[in-house]
Amino acid sequence: MPALYRVFPGLPGCAADEPGGALYVPPQQSGRIDNPGLYRVFYASDAEAGAIAEAFGRFPEWTPAILEGSPSLPGSVRALARYTLSETAKVCDLDDPEQLRLLSLRPSDVVSRDYGRTRAWARRIYEAGQWAGVRWWSYYDPQWSSFGIWDARGIALEETRSLTLDDPALVAAALAIARRIVRKA
Repeated sequence: MPALYRVFPGLPGCAADEPGGALYVPPQQSGRIDNPGLYRVFYASDAEAGAIAEAFGRFPEWTPAILEGSPSLPGSVRALARYTLSETAKVCDLDDPEQLRLLSLRPSDVVSRDYGRTRAWARRIYEAGQWAGVRWWSYYDPQWSSFGIWDARGIALEETRSLTLDDPALVAAALAIARRIVRKA
């Protein structure tokens, strides 16, 4: 399994599984495969730049403001973490045509912006009881894979770092998805 990466609001000194920690999974309701009350989703990418693109892609310009942490976590800053996923954690690969056929899904079902549709197939996969999560291709660049892991027991934190506008992965993400970096807010 490749390394996984995620951008999160990091709070120095907190435990990894508490708010502000790299392993904390907040309550969700607005993500592609969220099904609140059924499971929580640990979203990640197989590329540093992919995780950054997923976190900041909606902003046309990347300024120091995007690196500020969460308003609900005073003192937090945006950080990038690297994880490993246990080889025993089975991930449903939605980039595999045979898997799509078995699930009666089309590629357009996977990347649809209709989250009612994507949450429905995610729920079906979750309820099958054989998967720790799913993998699909990134909206921003199909060479990056996005992961949604609902059984996070197989995730191990490797390292974290605070993000800066000069971080090579942030610069690479900005170039890949055509975002302008503006150093002064």
